Amino acid sequence: MVYFRDAATAFKSLNGLLCVYKPACVSIKQVQKTIKTNLCRDLNALPDRPLEQRVEIVGPTNEPMEVKLVPNYADHPLACGPRYINEDFRCSWGIHLGLFTSGVLLLGINDGTRLTYQLNTARITRAYKIHGQLGKATDTYFWNGRTMERTTFGHVTREKIDSVVAHMQAAHQKTMFELSGLHMESETMYELATQGPIRPANNKLPVIYGIKCVYFDPPNFTLEIQSVNEYEKYLWTLVHDLGVQLKTSAHCTGVQCIRQGKFNVDLALLRKHWQLEHIAVNMDRCREILEENEGLVRPKSAKLNL
Repeated sequence: MVYFRDAATAFKSLNGLLCVYKPACVSIKQVQKTIKTNLCRDLNALPDRPLEQRVEIVGPTNEPMEVKLVPNYADHPLACGPRYINEDFRCSWGIHLGLFTSGVLLLGINDGTRLTYQLNTARITRAYKIHGQLGKATDTYFWNGRTMERTTFGHVTREKIDSVVAHMQAAHQKTMFELSGLHMESETMYELATQGPIRPANNKLPVIYGIKCVYFDPPNFTLEIQSVNEYEKYLWTLVHDLGVQLKTSAHCTGVQCIRQGKFNVDLALLRKHWQLEHIAVNMDRCREILEENEGLVRPKSAKLNL
């Protein structure tokens, strides 16, 4: 644990990348506000600089007067307010997570906002666990939507799900290479594939690199997905499409982001740890990860102008 001597030293150290665990049904703006509020509370509780002093001249005017320095109470926190307020902090997110999505969230504090922008433009891969349920379809493809259809699912087996998700993964990868405009069996395509994951230059085009079923207990199942440029509604749609291909229906019951680049759930701070000391330690660990993986911010893998 890190301990600070005074508030000024602590405030200067709050520049970097922060990895937190975002709860479901909590917006990113609420997370930002909570972290800012907690930081201001902890900073204002630390020893602060001494009060400013003012010059005071006392004594009768017809005799030699005395000049002395006295505390300037206009600088006192009870008069001018807390030393640190929410507006003193700049905070931005790297990859947006939807309202109903929980998991790893990268935030940039003060100068760290530059890092979140670089991570966003670098198109780092993300891993998700998508929880679904067979037998019911909703109008939003999520559990809170209006029920549109109910079907049987007794014919669905683990082998059938594995077969369908394998075909879905192959179709996404084939489409990704076809959009490059190169022949699938050309030398240029081979060299392009050996450079690493192909990341689209357009941040509006979702790309699925891998998808597999990691849990199946009818009617519940869990998919693990590695992707880029995905968004919450798109992940819900994948679960719905899986149900259609299995000749039944399905809806999503939960989305959890378990990894963003090299940042996983083991590094993410829980809500009870959104405090100054824990945040300072987490920033140091994130800084070490970025130093060890320079290609994370500037990947050398190919980018397609899709």
